[in-house]
Amino acid sequence: MAGGKPEGSSHAATLALRIAAVALSVAAAAMMASASCAGCAPAASQVSYTDYSSLKYSFAATVISAALQAAAAWLTARGRKDEGKAVKSVVELVDTAAQVLLYSSSALSFSVDDFGTCGHRVAGVCKSPASKFCFCQRARASGAVSMAAAVALAASNYLKDVPVSTWFKGDEPKAKTGCGRGCHCHH
Repeated sequence: MAGGKPEGSSHAATLALRIAAVALSVAAAAMMASASCAGCAPAASQVSYTDYSSLKYSFAATVISAALQAAAAWLTARGRKDEGKAVKSVVELVDTAAQVLLYSSSALSFSVDDFGTCGHRVAGVCKSPASKFCFCQRARASGAVSMAAAVALAASNYLKDVPVSTWFKGDEPKAKTGCGRGCHCHH
């Protein structure tokens, strides 16, 4: 690592995955924002993500995560030699917060069938054909995209710590040096 930046394709792949995580987080937020059936025929099937505090959290979490990841991507891209430790610490903190937000957001989005009102489970929010397609599937899709963003961020963090040059090195035996009796040979 020269100047606090990974070298070569590892740095480019890390940055590309960070940018992908930002884009996926924005897409997850957009999908959640579109999860509503305001114009559905039966009044009982008129439902929106704003009707559930869990889904409002999911929306907010993906928006906040996108903003945090954009800041981390910018810090990573501009990483200067004199800012090494401070920038790394901030980026690691931001990455951790973004991971928590994305994983919790996706879990809530996937559990849309179990939501209710006033703390009570209401069976069938996803049973009507109208709400199933315009609400529930969009909420689940938002969760899937949020999970994809979390995976992209995790892959980015992996690449940051494990340079590409180590991927292609085989398990060939290393040439032994020294006398073969340990580190402390005294002949």
